[in-house]
Amino acid sequence: MLAEAVLGSFAVLSALGIILVKKPVYAGLSFLLTLLMLSGLYLQLSAGFIAAMQILVYAGAILVIFMFVIILFQDAHAQIEKFKAGTSRVLVGVSALLFVLSIGFIAQQMVLPEKSEAVSDTFGTVQSLGSALFTDYFFPFEAVTPLFLVAIVGAVYLGKRE
Repeated sequence: MLAEAVLGSFAVLSALGIILVKKPVYAGLSFLLTLLMLSGLYLQLSAGFIAAMQILVYAGAILVIFMFVIILFQDAHAQIEKFKAGTSRVLVGVSALLFVLSIGFIAQQMVLPEKSEAVSDTFGTVQSLGSALFTDYFFPFEAVTPLFLVAIVGAVYLGKRE
């Protein structure tokens, strides 16, 4: 219980660091810390494969792409900092209030089990994940493929247009 609380607290603090720091490279490093904390939470949930994929795919590949884009557009970030943000303080306050109310509503609706059940030895393994993915969730898994295809075609079209 203590490990989950520590990992969750660090994940929330590093997620706040993503949006609160001024420099984009520091935001990227906060994002890395958030992904590592989520990976630790997956390990606490006995989902080692998901934890490894979290590190390899998100912390490895996606974050490298983010950092490349941040470095590529470093000059654009300097230009953006010259302009003052036009966000209304009232709108920020209302958004913060709605966020706190929604977290309170979700916490109120959550029912914690009295006693945790032991998970099977095959829980979180590659075999059980693959079995669930290709039996119970086969259609949603395959339905994502055209979505990715349309996104790739759109990105190529927008890239060629310029």
